Amino acid sequence: MDNIKVKIDKYIQDQEYTKAIDELTDYIERDIDVINCFMLRGDVYYIKQEFAKALNDFNKVLKIDPENKSLNAKVEMIKDILKFQALDIYSSTNLNKDPWLDD
Repeated sequence: MDNIKVKIDKYIQDQEYTKAIDELTDYIERDIDVINCFMLRGDVYYIKQEFAKALNDFNKVLKIDPENKSLNAKVEMIKDILKFQALDIYSSTNLNKDPWLDD
């Protein structure tokens, strides 16, 4: 796992997130250290602000290790982010920008 983590950390440092995701997906498909690869890939998705994909990867790990406190905290943080994004989308009911409807 150390070799994988070093390689992925280098991709992240160079902001080559797609390469990191592709590499981790390849490891997962070959069944190489799947749990850690899901965690790393979830972290990369989180960095890219692809929160739903990060949440999916983290939830796969939590099915195996439900007591992982740091991962549970990440999942709750992502849920909060997604909740705030959803609220922001619906924050204004005046979608046509009608000046008579603004408060």
